[in-house]
Amino acid sequence: MNATERGRWGETLAAIHLEKIGIQIVQRNWRKGRFEIDLIGKQSDTWVFIEVKVRKFGYAETAFESIDLDKQQRIISAADRFLKQQEQQSNAIRFDILCIEYGRGNHRIQHIEDAFICMQ
Repeated sequence: MNATERGRWGETLAAIHLEKIGIQIVQRNWRKGRFEIDLIGKQSDTWVFIEVKVRKFGYAETAFESIDLDKQQRIISAADRFLKQQEQQSNAIRFDILCIEYGRGNHRIQHIEDAFICMQ
């Protein structure tokens, strides 16, 4: 698998996982200019913005570590732009990180809810 295929595979697994736990996927790979969000979902009245990371088992940097302050700010800005386009606004938003680790024929999903907060 190349990086693009691996990313699509990971996002598909992530979407399946999220739907199983009650998050309806509204958008995949949303982009506006230089801003992008891997998955956007709704859970009740909460918008959920999900960053998906795919890693081989044993990769040195964890998914959480890879989402530095700069990346968090880009995701928050992208979410702001997305929400401004929506007819229905929501009082609640959440930023999750979903890491898929894989190796020889198996994988593991780690879902970190409310991984970071928006201070705007």
